[in-house]
Amino acid sequence: MLNGKSVIVTGGAKGIGRYIAHGFAREGAKVAIADVDEARLQQTLGELGELGADAMAVRTDVTNEDAVASLMAQVAERFGGIDVLVNDAAVVPHFMWGDKARWPKVQDMDVSFFWDTVMGAALRGTFLASKHAVPYMERGGGGRIVNLHGGGGVTPPGALAYATAKDSLVTFTKFHAEEVRDANIGVVIISPGAAIATDEAPQEAQERMPGPDYAGPRFLLCAEAPMELSGRLLDYQDGELVVLR
Repeated sequence: MLNGKSVIVTGGAKGIGRYIAHGFAREGAKVAIADVDEARLQQTLGELGELGADAMAVRTDVTNEDAVASLMAQVAERFGGIDVLVNDAAVVPHFMWGDKARWPKVQDMDVSFFWDTVMGAALRGTFLASKHAVPYMERGGGGRIVNLHGGGGVTPPGALAYATAKDSLVTFTKFHAEEVRDANIGVVIISPGAAIATDEAPQEAQERMPGPDYAGPRFLLCAEAPMELSGRLLDYQDGELVVLR
C-alpha cells in the first residue's frame, strides 16, 4: 500500500514526472517533487494539493550533489523518511513533437552538451539521488528506487546521447540493486511504454501520440515491486509488471 508512503519524484514539475507525482498523490502518498523549473514546480505543487496530497516542492539541480543532499534531508525531515525515489529527471529529445531540431551527430556535438547536460541529468542525477536517498531508506527498513528508461530511433540520427544515457541506467540499476538488496531496497527500471506527448507538446503532437495516461499504473507497481524483480528492466503488460531483461 502506498498510502502514507514518502515519495520523491525528480523532474516532477512537468512531463511524465508530473503524471507520476499525480499518480502517487491519488494513492495517498506524501509526495515531494524536485525540478529546476520553479514556476512549474509551484503549479504542480498546487495540483497535488488539490488532490489532497501532503506535498512539497524543492527546486533542485540533480547534477549538483549539495542540492541533492539537501533535497533528501528536507524530505526526510518533513515526511519522516524516504520510502520511494523515482529518478525521472532527464533532458529528453522531443523530436516526434515536430517542432524540435534533431540533436547533432557525434562529430558535431559539443562535449559539454553530451556529458554535462544529457548524461549529467539522467546518469549523474540518478547516481546522486540514489546515493543520498539510500541512507534514509536503510534507516527506515527498506524502500524502492524506480529509474526511468527510454529509447529513440537509430535513424534518422539525433537520439544517440539520450539513448546512451538511458541504456547506461539499465546497467546502473542492475549493479546498484545488488549493493542494496540486503537492506531491503529494491531498484528497478522501466519506461513509460512509448514516446509520450505531455501537456507541453504541440497540439498536433497531442492528437497523434499517446498521452501520459498510456503509462498506466506501471510506476506505482514498481514502487511496490517484489524484491525478486530488483535489478531488472521491466515493462507493463496485461495489467502486470514483466521482465524484459
